[in-house]
Amino acid sequence: MVEAAPHTEELDEYLKVVVQAVQSACSSAVPHLNDDPALVTRAFADCEEMLNTVMDGKVEEWIG
Repeated sequence: MVEAAPHTEELDEYLKVVVQAVQSACSSAVPHLNDDPALVTRAFADCEEMLNTVMDGKVEEWIG
């Protein structure tokens, strides 16, 4: 049987929260594409920041 890597549950929970936050930001912003482009831009910038944090891969900072 393969054993889980250290901190697997913490990492899974962190990534779950990030995915939910990105989904929520996009869902809230998209209906406002025509009436509030600044809101959409801010929401997408927030999404980009969250995704860049994940892509940086500094796992020790997320779960430490």
